[in-house]
Amino acid sequence: MIQPLRIVRRARAAFYRLRNRGRQELQASDDYRLVKAGETPTADGWKVQSAVAWQHQAFQQHLQDAREGNPRIDFVAAARAIEATGIVDPLVIEVGCGSGYYSEALSLTLGRPVRYVGIDFSTSMVALAHATYEVVPFLAGDACRLPLRDESCDILFSGTSLMHIANYRQALAESVRVSREWCIFHTVPLIANRATTLLHKLAYGQRVVEVIFNQAELEAMLREHKLAIRAVFDSIPYDVDEVLGEPSWTLTYLCQKT
Repeated sequence: MIQPLRIVRRARAAFYRLRNRGRQELQASDDYRLVKAGETPTADGWKVQSAVAWQHQAFQQHLQDAREGNPRIDFVAAARAIEATGIVDPLVIEVGCGSGYYSEALSLTLGRPVRYVGIDFSTSMVALAHATYEVVPFLAGDACRLPLRDESCDILFSGTSLMHIANYRQALAESVRVSREWCIFHTVPLIANRATTLLHKLAYGQRVVEVIFNQAELEAMLREHKLAIRAVFDSIPYDVDEVLGEPSWTLTYLCQKT
């Protein structure tokens, strides 16, 4: 069994090694490059224990700000999207839950408990989530093959995960299958002109895939899956213009099955 405390200790040791090599600032996202033709996109970096702990640690200050009544814009966007469904006490399933921080962030930002289940394909993430939020249910599962029955939840919350799934069409179809009515695609990075583009980057020190969506293409894909866009919310700024040659930004989409 993975020991979460060991994960955190290993991550801290990695931070010190980087610092001692003279790196002035640790970047959560770094070293972007286009995925080349014939190259297989990878997401395995999210399974590496040091990246798991680094991400978890990076969100602790954001959670503390939310506890003090100053939630970050992406926390607010997620909460507003849930409120906009009009469901008083929805069951929310988050795909790509990481160490489970949204189970806390949503409750803090909404000002009430949230019925929540988290799913992540990284067993290291799930182990740390269990250790951090002991009473919250978490499952290991692939976003493209969710281990859930049809219409399992009121809201399928794709928590900043669609951008990290190369087979995003299948992940979207699975989101629709599992939701009874609502899907939230949270903090989706968008561009206006270039076609949907796959990148590789270092996320918390590990190589992962990232998808930057052409906005028109994404919204057409939502319609193809019989999702109506009911609201959009500005989310955290995210500009990779230096790689793509045009500005990018993020939105959170609230979609209803039609």
